[in-house]
Amino acid sequence: MVATEPDAFPPRHRRPQQAGQRGHQTGHGSRPAADGSGVQLPTVAEVLQLPEVRRGHPSIEAAAHAVDRPVRWVHVSEVADIGHLLQGGELILSTGVALPEAAEGLTRYVAGLAAAQATGVVIELGRRYSSLPAALVQGAEAHGLPLIALHTEVPFVAITEAIHSVIVSTQVRRLQLGEAVHQAFRSLAAEASTSQEIVDQVARLAGCPVVFENVARRVLAFAGVTDGPAVLDHWVERSREAAWTDRSGAVDGEQWMATTVGARGQVWGRLVLLPSPPAGPLLKTILEQGATTLAIHLLIEREERFLEHQTHRTLIADIIDHRYAAPDEVHSRAEALGVVTRHRELTALVVRTERGVALADIARHAAAREEVTAVARALTDTGTSGLVGLLEPGRIGVILSTPSTSRPHGAVEACARAVHDRAGRLAPSASMVIGVGSSVTGVDRLRESFAEADEAADAAQSLPGNRLFVTTADIRIRGLLHLLRDDPRLQSYAERELGPLIAYDQRHRTDLMGTLAAYLEAGGNKSAAAAAAHVTRATLYHHLARIAEILGCDLEAPESRHSLYVALVARQSLERSGQGQPAGPREARSGRVARRGRPTSR
Repeated sequence: MVATEPDAFPPRHRRPQQAGQRGHQTGHGSRPAADGSGVQLPTVAEVLQLPEVRRGHPSIEAAAHAVDRPVRWVHVSEVADIGHLLQGGELILSTGVALPEAAEGLTRYVAGLAAAQATGVVIELGRRYSSLPAALVQGAEAHGLPLIALHTEVPFVAITEAIHSVIVSTQVRRLQLGEAVHQAFRSLAAEASTSQEIVDQVARLAGCPVVFENVARRVLAFAGVTDGPAVLDHWVERSREAAWTDRSGAVDGEQWMATTVGARGQVWGRLVLLPSPPAGPLLKTILEQGATTLAIHLLIEREERFLEHQTHRTLIADIIDHRYAAPDEVHSRAEALGVVTRHRELTALVVRTERGVALADIARHAAAREEVTAVARALTDTGTSGLVGLLEPGRIGVILSTPSTSRPHGAVEACARAVHDRAGRLAPSASMVIGVGSSVTGVDRLRESFAEADEAADAAQSLPGNRLFVTTADIRIRGLLHLLRDDPRLQSYAERELGPLIAYDQRHRTDLMGTLAAYLEAGGNKSAAAAAAHVTRATLYHHLARIAEILGCDLEAPESRHSLYVALVARQSLERSGQGQPAGPREARSGRVARRGRPTSR
């Protein structure tokens, strides 16, 4: 046993001194705040330090190592089978007058209390026992149930009142803190705080590190780091170990509390707390309130961006369709949106994106919104002023406004790089092309600039290379034929020129179209064509002779090669738009546009 007052007991009461043994002194040290509030229910050890309890000269007779358990309530009972009536967390006060005589009965009594998750038992000596029975002590020690003896009579009502006063005071303080937490997050929501500010507040209230990650497990914000960058070390790997659920758990020795952040059926990320165990109920409130505030912030931010982009889109559409009375009207509307267009160089851009997979209408429009946001942020990244609006899913209109004394090309190049960078992070597997129109000084000429940008963006899909952006000067013959691919006359021309050869390949399972493409792409250079087609020169000569025979033309004549090349490029444009027949292996390789990844040059 352990005496809480060393001088209060006669010498027969032993007081072991070694840590970990029965006999730890009570009341030493303090518990860390585990729920972010610093307010917790009193433990058995703290109860024993109350004046009303100390007057009974208490001693710990068993399970001294478990006296840090919280006391939820105090129950006075002389009933031996009280266990089934308890809810857990009760401290039992008894005189022992109704406890069983037999050792087996005392063992069952202790086992029942332990099964009901009672916090401990306090037995007043004098009425039934002068010292506690060995079976009672041994059973309590075996079950880890603190057993306390009171050596002096104390009114139980005084003890219960004192303990309940502390418990009620704790609960009141928790309610007050809970209200303070709600008020703190209401203020953050009302003040339109940033994600980082919200996470900072969560960390302050919780008293532990906090991480806000997106669905790809990338850290968007974090705070409350107590030991430097260690909290974020190998974060992606550690996050994968934690199931994506709204519950607490241990991850490789770490305590994790997490909840998803999202709204309207969409999940944007997860808020994670890394508290010291055990985690109290207030932490869950802080976590949930923090996640809700983040969701509100993201919703508001998204809607604000959407409304702004809608306004930009309307103005851009009005400029393209010439729905304005005078240029001054456009200048005024643009200035109201924070973009100066008067006496500035104005350049139209059209950004076209392709996800590579078919999306449902809702998902397609949601992706389009994300793309518009990415383009708008790209302009912000480069410090360029401009309007950004979604013309249709996969097609974004941009008007760059630069000082008339500057070189617009530099701003266009910087913005194009930033757009590709942002888009690459948003959807790495998607392809993107940027068409750029001429720089103009008048609003009335922006319509022409947009027409050029749209034409360049359309043609860019057929141009070889990985270009930063495309202008009408880059279109050349391949781009021109791509723009004219829907013209029935061009389609008939390509079919007349190449139809017999295509039919021959299909009948004989050959690839003479691939050989012809290699020959024409090499400009009639047979050595280069043989290398590109991966055949010997002799084989190439044989194939070319057969092609000339099938097509009925002289492949050595420049006009024949030029005519066939035009038909070939037209054919490739038709195939890319889904209007032609499947190409052969080498034909498909010829002229293919590699548009994935970040462009490095125009």
